[in-house]
Amino acid sequence: MREIEPGQGLTLHQAQPMDRHDVASVMFSEGFAERQIRQDARHKARVVEAARLLVDTMKGRVDGYLFREALRPTNRYAQLELAEKYPGLMEFRDANHPSNGIGLRETMSTSDYSALTVDVLDRLLYGYYTAAPITNLPLVRKHTLRDFRVVARYEMDSATRPFSRMSAGSGAGPNDFPSLIPHGTGEPPSERAMDQAAREVLGPTQRTTYQPQLYQGMMSVNWRALVNDDLGIFQDQTQRLAISGNRTLYSFITGLYVASTGPNTTLYSSTFSNLVTIAYGAASNNPALSFQGLLDGLNVLERMVDSDGQPITFSGTLYLVYGPSLHTTAMSLTKAIQADISVGGGTTNAQGFPSQRLRVENWPVSGMVPIQDKYMRLINTSSSKETQWYLFYDPNSQNRPALELGQLAGFETPQLYQKVPNTMRVGGGVDPMLGDFYTMNQDFKGLLVMGGTQIDGRSTVASTGLGV
Repeated sequence: MREIEPGQGLTLHQAQPMDRHDVASVMFSEGFAERQIRQDARHKARVVEAARLLVDTMKGRVDGYLFREALRPTNRYAQLELAEKYPGLMEFRDANHPSNGIGLRETMSTSDYSALTVDVLDRLLYGYYTAAPITNLPLVRKHTLRDFRVVARYEMDSATRPFSRMSAGSGAGPNDFPSLIPHGTGEPPSERAMDQAAREVLGPTQRTTYQPQLYQGMMSVNWRALVNDDLGIFQDQTQRLAISGNRTLYSFITGLYVASTGPNTTLYSSTFSNLVTIAYGAASNNPALSFQGLLDGLNVLERMVDSDGQPITFSGTLYLVYGPSLHTTAMSLTKAIQADISVGGGTTNAQGFPSQRLRVENWPVSGMVPIQDKYMRLINTSSSKETQWYLFYDPNSQNRPALELGQLAGFETPQLYQKVPNTMRVGGGVDPMLGDFYTMNQDFKGLLVMGGTQIDGRSTVASTGLGV
């Protein structure tokens, strides 16, 4: 590596062409190899001394002014001190001109630069991933709660059967109209009696209840870490708390209709007859997500009746809910223009295809809205975690929604807080950077207050997708 005068840079010289023998002769005659060895030794020593100077400066054993003089020499006395403490680091060509001292800046190369600076110059901190949004919010009816007390939901069934045809009577006596005679004094006829339809019993009263719970996440950052944070690592800490809060809400809603074993048995059971199985009107048991599977799900929904066995209907948007593994299938089904279905499930030929097929417009999914729930496969750990799918009618369009979510007023979204710093300079004000007086930590936390329950499963159906 060639040494140059300060400020002069490297000068290119035009030379006459020389063949290989001439070059070898010149190198031999001028002792090129010997000079190169000596020059390499000087450079190695200079790098070692430069690294020692940098370490001493960082640990406070040497004033930073000397390090600046090593990079850009301006003061002869400082250079003399450097030469004395770090032999081989500085060289002088003219004692009358301090600026002629050859400092580190003039002799750096790509080989010793990293040893001099100890670290790289180009450093970059990549941000966090794009967090998945809360996609399943449309599946719950939201209620704003006033406090932490238990929430009760009541349902009354019966008294909706068709009228009974009355036989004609003379009206002469009380037995002419037996179907209108009460069973006892003040007691209504049995076919008009109303029953509570709740699935939970608390004391003498049947009701569906839940209680909002407090969810919180906390984090602390020490003052020393904040001082050393030249990449901005801790600047997005509150954003990470917000992401944690959203994921808490996301997974909580999923847990209302998905369990570790598959569809939540409180919501999907024989009580509501809302499993896509042959027993409840499907052509096959738990069909995979397909055009025929969706037809089976719609058939089960259309066959829904109330607790008296009377027909009911649903309105509003129909949501198709599926996991990440079924995304392409769901998109293909909802975007398709036409589809083929077997006629009445007809007989199959030797290749296994139905002998009769019908091409129809893709009307069953024309108004269906697909929702991908990424937490389904994380909560359901059974064999159906990749194949399960669900249909939900818009809960806000039903008198009895499938799911309810209650959130405390003011805490519908994650609320972020910071602990008030209590460290004050003597004779001055509070220093927010120092945080807590004892720990010197800055403390942050996020809060959510929510609860929820299953109300009525007749507006939703589920299939494990396993075909059994």
